[in-house]
Amino acid sequence: MGKTTITVLRKLRLNKAAMLLTLLTVFFSCNTKDVYHTFNHIPERGWDKRVIERFFPVIEDTVSLYDIDVSLRYTNNYNYRNLWLFISGEAETGEEFTDTLNCILADEYGKWLGSGWGASYQQVVPYKTNFRFPRKGKYSFSVQQGMRDDVIPGITEVGLKITPIVLPEKK
Repeated sequence: MGKTTITVLRKLRLNKAAMLLTLLTVFFSCNTKDVYHTFNHIPERGWDKRVIERFFPVIEDTVSLYDIDVSLRYTNNYNYRNLWLFISGEAETGEEFTDTLNCILADEYGKWLGSGWGASYQQVVPYKTNFRFPRKGKYSFSVQQGMRDDVIPGITEVGLKITPIVLPEKK
């Protein structure tokens, strides 16, 4: 076999290995127990504080307890260690709640927290734990950045994740 043929075969093996690794990552990273997990894309120029990201989960079970998390994707272009968010929730019945959440994205030395590689990172920030939805139906969650700058670059996506808490079975 010629040198070119061996090079092509090696590239094919690498491509197959990369594809297998990608498929395994997707398969094992899928979490089917989430009730709701959606991301909203933030424009490349940055997240304007006048732009409110909205999420609309439908809750059917009011007996279970849930963890509600904010998912963030960000890059090295983000200029701060933390991100302040204003979060509001409203049920179809009009019941409302509003909170402020401080998301720590880097340690005191500037090392990004969360997972990722290169210039992109992802982090899940706990928002409410052991939360019980009072009524069945469609809820509306609003997430707004609360930083001093009107537009903050580096935040690429913001998401909302609702996961039921699975209690251990009694023996």
